[in-house]
Amino acid sequence: MRHLTTFVLLFFTLFSSGCSYIIDQQVNKFADNLSDTLLNYEDPATVASATPTLLVVVDSMAQDEDASADLKLSAAQMYGAFSGAFVEEQKRRKVLTLRGFNYAKTGSCKKDSRWCEVPAMDKQQFNDFVETLDQHDVPVAYAYAAAWLGYIQANSDDWGVIAELARAEQLLRFIIEYDESYDNAGAHLYLGAIATTLPPAMGGKPEEGRHHFERALEITDNRHLLVKVEYARRYARLTFDQALHHRLLTEVVEADTRAEDLTLMNAWAQQQARQLLDSEADYFE
Repeated sequence: MRHLTTFVLLFFTLFSSGCSYIIDQQVNKFADNLSDTLLNYEDPATVASATPTLLVVVDSMAQDEDASADLKLSAAQMYGAFSGAFVEEQKRRKVLTLRGFNYAKTGSCKKDSRWCEVPAMDKQQFNDFVETLDQHDVPVAYAYAAAWLGYIQANSDDWGVIAELARAEQLLRFIIEYDESYDNAGAHLYLGAIATTLPPAMGGKPEEGRHHFERALEITDNRHLLVKVEYARRYARLTFDQALHHRLLTEVVEADTRAEDLTLMNAWAQQQARQLLDSEADYFE
């Protein structure tokens, strides 16, 4: 934490130096590189303890009316990642994911005015809007969909919020159509999780989910360990396939977690895999 504190103090020294050129350079570099730095960090516990401080720093800049669209979208990404991985308390997750989703909305709106009206669109208007998107819209659509899904998951006790899932899913399918490898096949991972949340009798689509998990692993050359964890947690447990469950999680535990833009996520996935293996016997008894 000492090094993090030094970094934050240095950042605010530069921010208050009065040199606008330096300020712009440092803010842009901070926004562009912070997510990459965290994603390639090897210790989830350190990131978990450091991120609240970083969130306050980013938040103090992102809420400014002159903040760039990219900075707002970076804030949305940070809030979503932190609340999804490290926050267990439901009330806190609701607060943090709402903040992240709000940044996704304001950031996308600032990036492209077409996104400003999305919250007020009816079903047909939203369908028509998605039809206007192309490959250049993939980054914004992904940031918006990811923040939306985090908000929906945190508010799974609210049927009005759950009703928005179909629209977030529609954005993910648009992303797959134009760039299925974006963010290490993140859209496939999300769609796999959505399809395997419920059993078939309640509307779940486990085989569709399996396809998305397998495709994500193919695209990432099996480097994305969280895909294997969610594949085991959601599909293998849903279908009571213990052999698949054990194989996937064992592969995660024995894997090298180091991979570009996946190191932190892989290290966290490895922790999750150990926990799932510990409960395997009880689950499949």
